[in-house]
Amino acid sequence: MKHNHIYGILLAIATLCATELHAQSTTGCDPHRTRLIPYPTANEAVQHSLAKQRYMQPITEWSTDAEGVLTSEFTYPFSWVERQIFVRIEGVGEPYEVVVNGKVAGSTTNGYAATEFNITKLSVEDKNSIAIRLLGNNNVAAIENFDNGEAHPVAYVLSQPRVRVRDIYYRATMGMGGIVNVDIGAIMHNQTLGEKTSRIYYEVFLNDTIRLGAGHRDVSLGMYGVDTMRFGVPVPDSVLWSSTQPTRLSLRLKNRIAGRDIEFYNIPLALRELRYENGTFYINGKATDVEWTEVPPYATAEDVHKLYELGHRALRFTAGGVAEETLTACDELGIYVAVTAPINSSKMGTSRKRSGNPSNNPRWRAEYIERVTQMIYTTQRHSSVIAYFLADESANGICLYEAYLAAKQISGDRPVFYEDGNGEWNNDR
Repeated sequence: MKHNHIYGILLAIATLCATELHAQSTTGCDPHRTRLIPYPTANEAVQHSLAKQRYMQPITEWSTDAEGVLTSEFTYPFSWVERQIFVRIEGVGEPYEVVVNGKVAGSTTNGYAATEFNITKLSVEDKNSIAIRLLGNNNVAAIENFDNGEAHPVAYVLSQPRVRVRDIYYRATMGMGGIVNVDIGAIMHNQTLGEKTSRIYYEVFLNDTIRLGAGHRDVSLGMYGVDTMRFGVPVPDSVLWSSTQPTRLSLRLKNRIAGRDIEFYNIPLALRELRYENGTFYINGKATDVEWTEVPPYATAEDVHKLYELGHRALRFTAGGVAEETLTACDELGIYVAVTAPINSSKMGTSRKRSGNPSNNPRWRAEYIERVTQMIYTTQRHSSVIAYFLADESANGICLYEAYLAAKQISGDRPVFYEDGNGEWNNDR
């Protein structure tokens, strides 16, 4: 595997001042997931729009008060009664807390990855105020020696039923006779006091017209229960995704509770089998030479298209948060991607002694693990992502050791790298 440094194409990564070795706690966050938008009808799900609809309200315009607090509002319609309400925040770029109707919903020290908060109990029918109170990066500056570009906060207020699709994952495995077995999982969550049964209807389409598979499965969930509903779909290997053939399918889901269809989804699928062995990537069973082009995390979808036109087919995003639209562009173009957790503690030196680099300070353990696992959970449905990097230029120590172990529990077939660790064991190379 080779590296091609082209910071001349995009702006070079700048530095931020590191101050103190202490991290705030993250509170009130819902489990992390890749963006998942519910729709009220099958037709609206197929359109897959991010425009306002009955079960989702985007917030893209914010007012800023004298204290720098970002404020806006959303509407709680009657159709949301007896449903759960979440707000998904993306693109803030520094620690923040979310305030709904004057009450704190939660906070996070990682402003670079998407975070969701359950705001059901804080919301009221009709108009609601929402605010993002920026906390500054003083408490985490020691590990944020990178430039993530200009912040563009976006919030999506989502309404889901009390028995809901919590997340979706999928994996493709090549079989015999040109058949690929696709394992799809729907993580279901019952947020009621009684036992409930959900029936999930699924269809897999090519080009929105050719149905490759369909069926339904039932799952029973106890009080506040969580379970994964799994189903398999065989597809021909001609629809596999790769750099030379970035085929994308669509997974259509319908959640039916007690005879009522209560939410619909349309999930893009890019199927590929991935292995990493002895320093080589195998995409769909074929050894693939991956020559990384390093780019900053604030690269846009437009930047990705320009890089593609220049012949770059593998992008390694350095430490920071990469926008969902940028990764989607990589899926569509067939660009292999590695993303890096928002950790760069290079300003703190390489010493592992007390007051040295935070990577060996146990007080930072939870922050490192949270940032690495959040990176994985929020990007795992992007098949263009074929590798993860723990950090950039952050020495090594207990925090990166444990972050690596946590990453290996959830990274699946993707390798986890850390090239600045002096050849220690927390690196899959």
